[in-house]
Amino acid sequence: MSAQELCPICGEGHVTVQVQMVESEYKGHKAELPLHFKLCDVCTSDYAGAAESKLNRRALMVFRKQVDGLLTGEEIIALRKLYKLTQGQAARLFGGGPVAFSKYENDDVAQSEAMDTLLRLVRRSQDAFWALVEEKGVEAEFMSEHTKVPTQSKVLHFTAKRGNADRPDPQYEPRALRTFSGGTKQWKQ
Repeated sequence: MSAQELCPICGEGHVTVQVQMVESEYKGHKAELPLHFKLCDVCTSDYAGAAESKLNRRALMVFRKQVDGLLTGEEIIALRKLYKLTQGQAARLFGGGPVAFSKYENDDVAQSEAMDTLLRLVRRSQDAFWALVEEKGVEAEFMSEHTKVPTQSKVLHFTAKRGNADRPDPQYEPRALRTFSGGTKQWKQ
């Protein structure tokens, strides 16, 4: 027989884990969310310990992500598994810090809109995923075979050679790629 947890409030009763559905509202949207808590059988005090608080925060975060139109943790896990990435590889490729994907996937935090857009783009297009891998220069860390972007694509491709003695290793400079000279149809740098 397992020992039940004593109530920290009265010290006499035993607590049991309870789940109750409660209505939550966020940005005008309402939903029934599970509320986890512990209840004492003697003093009838209820409280949420660390484990219950974490479950409650995660349920609320899933609801908020859905209202905000962001990918949920389950959707991010599916995306990461689609490309056979570890959480660390995903963080290095997409950004966000070393434990960002763990937090996104567990619904501990919401990813930014920019991160969400990037994730949706690579979910939709393998070409975009491999272009990002190439852009970041981490091809060796990922799968050895990948699909090339078709030559008739309107995506511009730049080839940079690393280790040239005359020039240092190329660095990603987004501002250098944003200026377009329409008359000569060449990018200004």
